[in-house]
Amino acid sequence: MRAYFLALSFICVASAAFAASAPVPPRELDALRKALAAAVKVHDLKSIVALSRFPLAFSGYEAPDRITKAEFLSDENQFSGLFFNGDDQIVACLATAKLEYQAKKPDFPGSPWVIDCTGNEYFFGLVRGKWRFTSYMNINE
Repeated sequence: MRAYFLALSFICVASAAFAASAPVPPRELDALRKALAAAVKVHDLKSIVALSRFPLAFSGYEAPDRITKAEFLSDENQFSGLFFNGDDQIVACLATAKLEYQAKKPDFPGSPWVIDCTGNEYFFGLVRGKWRFTSYMNINE
């Protein structure tokens, strides 16, 4: 019985240590993602560009591996493809969903933070000292 309590105590301590070591998203990153959500809501392409790093890495079925700034600004399908035409659920997700940190082998190097919006994953990384939206992956396809 004593061994059981010792094992249970160890598990509780180890779990608490793991939870304490999980990175907390920086305030600047949280502010960026909220600004991105606001820009998506009103279809403000210039603000989205300012909050992003281009070329934007892209991973989706039968899609190019990257989107340039010129392509994003000139082709409305790029906005629709990334943000589902500013869908309210995507906007809410970008603004409020939990930012997850990919400690090992991030899907996109240099973009360790991700928001998963029902399989639409938005990645963020530091670019010249500022947080930016850097990559998108659709894991539903």
